[in-house]
Amino acid sequence: MKSTDLRNMRMKQIAFTNGLILTALIIYFVIISNITFSFAHFFLVLGVLQIILGVLGLMKGESTKSIFPIFEQVAIYEKQKMGSEWSKLRRVGYVWNLILGCLLFLLSFLNRNSPDQVLRIELMFMVMIVFFLLVMINIGMIIHFRKVDRSTSELDMKGYTWKSNLVAVVIGIVFGIVMVRGTLYYVFQEVNF
Repeated sequence: MKSTDLRNMRMKQIAFTNGLILTALIIYFVIISNITFSFAHFFLVLGVLQIILGVLGLMKGESTKSIFPIFEQVAIYEKQKMGSEWSKLRRVGYVWNLILGCLLFLLSFLNRNSPDQVLRIELMFMVMIVFFLLVMINIGMIIHFRKVDRSTSELDMKGYTWKSNLVAVVIGIVFGIVMVRGTLYYVFQEVNF
């Protein structure tokens, strides 16, 4: 693939991914603003969505088909570039979806008897979370693009799945700690007023 075609494909991928994320978040905020949800219901819905994504992904197997043409084009390109690591990376990603779905079910179960805990959004706090989420997703995509696009053979990608997942877990833990500390700080600031 020519470098200009590759750059165009990656720019479309970033734009489309960010557009999908922002659209999903806007729909989420509209629903949360207009419908009263308990934490248990919120976690249950997210858990069901994660399980569905994981199961459908595992059933899809090595197919590059997608309802969005840009993602199909990217899948074909990356499958050719990465070889067997492409299948491993996708399979591990779908397994993570299933694990996350199960954790969300557990959270739903643990919050089932808490009707007074109604999910409310604080606009500034949610804007900050969305901003940091988008920054992290985009940085992750750029790192992935560089690794895949600069590889010259499948041997360059050997071990990429476990390395990228290890890095993702470490970054996720750090991000989680930062978010918990930020949330606690924000909550205690609100209580003091």
